[in-house]
Amino acid sequence: MCVLKQPSVGRFVVNVILIVVSLGLITALVHVSGGANGIAVHFYYLPIIWAGYVAGDIGALLAALIAALLCGPMMPANLNAADTEGYWQTPADIGLRTLFFFVVGMASSRIGFILRRRASEFETLYNVARSVSSTLRLEAVLKVIVDSAEQVMNVRACAIRLLDKDRGLLQLRAARGLSRAYLSKGPIRVPESPLDRRVLAGETVELRNVADGEGFQYAKEAAKEGLTSVLTVPLEVKDEVLGVMRVYAHTERTFMRDEIALLEAFAHLAAIAIENAQLYEDIRRSYYETVRALTIAIEARDPATYGHSERVTYTAQRFADRLGFSEDEKEYLRFSTVLHDIGKIGVESPSLDAFGPADVDLRLFYEMHPLIGRSILAPVEFLKPICDVVLYHHEHWDGTGFPEGIAGEQIPYQARLVAIVDAYDRLVNGINGAGGIHPVDAFAQIKLQAGSRFDPQLVEAFMQLSTEEIARRTLEPRTTDEV
Repeated sequence: MCVLKQPSVGRFVVNVILIVVSLGLITALVHVSGGANGIAVHFYYLPIIWAGYVAGDIGALLAALIAALLCGPMMPANLNAADTEGYWQTPADIGLRTLFFFVVGMASSRIGFILRRRASEFETLYNVARSVSSTLRLEAVLKVIVDSAEQVMNVRACAIRLLDKDRGLLQLRAARGLSRAYLSKGPIRVPESPLDRRVLAGETVELRNVADGEGFQYAKEAAKEGLTSVLTVPLEVKDEVLGVMRVYAHTERTFMRDEIALLEAFAHLAAIAIENAQLYEDIRRSYYETVRALTIAIEARDPATYGHSERVTYTAQRFADRLGFSEDEKEYLRFSTVLHDIGKIGVESPSLDAFGPADVDLRLFYEMHPLIGRSILAPVEFLKPICDVVLYHHEHWDGTGFPEGIAGEQIPYQARLVAIVDAYDRLVNGINGAGGIHPVDAFAQIKLQAGSRFDPQLVEAFMQLSTEEIARRTLEPRTTDEV
C-alpha cells in the first residue's frame, strides 16, 4: 500500500455537491420515465462510480445506500402498469438492486484506489528520475530516492548501502526512518550476511520476519528497533551489482509483486545515479589533477611559493565549511584557489620578487598576473565561473587593490574570501620576500586590515577558524584526496 495524495477540501466539497445533485436529477428522471423497472435506473451507477473514485470505500457505500433508498420502497415499480397489481416493487427487487449498487460502488472504489496509487507511483518515479538527471551529487540523489521509496511504499524505513569490494563491507550512503542507535550497530560484513550475499548475486530477497528468517546479520538489533519484514533488492547496472537497497516494515507483511517491482525501479534509478556520479567524479578528478599539475609547474619557477596554491586550497575549504558553502560552491572554490595565481606563468621571474621601493616598474608587471590568468582560463568553458576570482583576488575592500581598483561588494564574494586566505598563507609561509610568522600573529595582522584590505564580515568569520588546525597543516602540501 502507498500513501496517496488527497484532493483539496474545496475540490472534495464540490464533488460531493455534484454527486448529490446528480442523484436527485437521476431520481426525477427515473420517476418521470416510468419507475424503478425502467432503463433510466441504470444512470444511478454513474454517481456511485464517481463517489467511489473520489471518496473511496466510504463514498461508494454512502452513494450506493442513498441510491438504493431513492430507488427502493418509495419508488413505484412501473408507473405505466395497466393494473394495480405489481405497481410497487417487491422486497426481492429492492434487495437485488441494492446489492448491485453496492457491488458497483466497491468495484469503483477499488479501481479508483489502484489508479490513484499508480499515478502516485509514476509521479514519484518521474520526480526521482528528474533528480537523477539534474544533479551529479550522489548524496543528494540517494536521499531523494530513499525518502520517496519510504513514502510511496508506506514502509517504516529505507536504506541504501554501497559495496566496498576491497573490505567486503556494505557502506551506508542514505537512510530514512532508522534511529542513530540502529545505524551505529556495526558494519555489514558481506561474508557474515547470507541475505546480502544472495542480493549481491542479483537476487531480490524478502523476509517476512527477520527474527524467524535466516541470514539477517543484525536480527536482534532489528527487533529492538521495531523492524519486522524486510525487502532487499540489488543495485544493479550493466550486469554489475553496486550495492543493496532495503525497505523495512514494522509489522509482518508480504510485499506484493507490484511493490517489489516498484522497489526494483527505485533501485535501478539509484544504480544509474551511482554510475553517473562515479563517472562525473572520475572526470572531475582528471580535470583537477591536470589543473594541479599546471599549478605545480608554475610554482616550481619560484621555490618560495612552491605549495602555496595547495595550502590556500586546503584552508579555503575549511573556511567554506565554516560559511556553509554548498558542494557546488566548494568545488568552484577549489578550482579557484588552485588556479588563482595561474597568471604568473606570463610574468617574468624578476617581477615575482619585486617587493622593494625600487621595484615599481617590475611591480607593474607583477600586477598584470590576474589579467593574464583570466585570459588563460576564459576559453575553457568549465572554468569560466572561476575567472572572476582569479581576476579580483588582489582587490582591496577600500579600493586600493589591483588590477581594477574596485571596492566593497563590487568585489565578488569568493574573491574576497580567497584574498584573506591567500594573505594568511603568505604571512605564515614567508612569501613576498619576508620570513614567515606564527599563525596567531598572522591572524592578528588579518584582523588589523579588516575594513581596509579585507571584507570585515569575512574577517570576523575567518577569526572563528581554529588557528591550531590551520597551523598544523599550512606548512605541508596537501594530497589530492585531502583537497
